[in-house]
Amino acid sequence: MGTSSSKYRKDVNCFDTISQYILSVTGIPKKFDQEVEQAGLRHCIVREFFNGNFSSPIRNELNFGGLRVLDIGCGFGAWLFEMSADFQKCHYVGVDITPQYNEWDSLIRESVRVLRSGGYIEITETEMVTKNVGSSVAKLIKKVVDLLNEKKIGILIVDRIEEVMKSNNLQNIVRYERNFPIGSWNYDLGDAFPTYTCNTLRNALIRFNDPKDIDNELKKFITEANLYRTYFSLHKFVSQKI
Repeated sequence: MGTSSSKYRKDVNCFDTISQYILSVTGIPKKFDQEVEQAGLRHCIVREFFNGNFSSPIRNELNFGGLRVLDIGCGFGAWLFEMSADFQKCHYVGVDITPQYNEWDSLIRESVRVLRSGGYIEITETEMVTKNVGSSVAKLIKKVVDLLNEKKIGILIVDRIEEVMKSNNLQNIVRYERNFPIGSWNYDLGDAFPTYTCNTLRNALIRFNDPKDIDNELKKFITEANLYRTYFSLHKFVSQKI
């Protein structure tokens, strides 16, 4: 499957995200909604990375219908909209959590509690450790990590997810890892990577730099990331409740 930024944006003033289902609920904003588009773009990148919206072996059951599907941390609902369009005989519920939520042990434990026997849990999470970094990008990443630590947001959860799953008696655990490039050095998904990472870097720079210097700073960071071919890893964990 291929993807490009044109899949997410018709023009700067017309929001056209991953599917018409989102448009039917949110309408078309009068101005370009970058936060919503970033969320939609990230959703599509993750979907392409893992060859679909789910990795559990439940396609036949979804087609048959009757399953109850829960999306925790649903955000703007992109995943739910697509799943409910593709498998219309199932029931879907989406709930969101606060950005500062860091009690992952209790969150996974509660997810297991409400999951029926034989059901599957999938967790997709970013690894904060960035690879192949130059000095400028390393300094920015450190500022972001320090800010997250200050807000008591756990950044090492990827290293513990499998352990927490096992402690809650989840079985048949499978872990997938994909490299997520930073900058504009990778066009495997068309403009998707450059568009997403440039916007993400800009948002990070705005928090720590004078707004007047953002464009120059962004250019410097992108140049460095391209030179070193900087990337971070995205992990998906799939497990079953027996």
